[in-house]
Amino acid sequence: MNEYVIAFSSYYRAVYAQEKLQESGIQSTLKKIPPNLLKTCGYAVHLKTNTIYGTLDILKKNQIIDRGVYLIEYENGVINYKLFA
Repeated sequence: MNEYVIAFSSYYRAVYAQEKLQESGIQSTLKKIPPNLLKTCGYAVHLKTNTIYGTLDILKKNQIIDRGVYLIEYENGVINYKLFA
């Protein structure tokens, strides 16, 4: 199972995205965007899933625009964020 962070430009957009994901049965948590990902303030939805494509489809169907989708990787105790293409 992989971990992802989906960044949004505002708290309200992130909350709306999380609500739509929960309506579809996808569990997630809301967190502030790590400062090394984006220079601006923002919030992110953090989730664990085997495939991110269903999540992205839900966001697209609800016209929710993200600021980036990042795969979280752990290497020697360090968290790395890899932009998901």
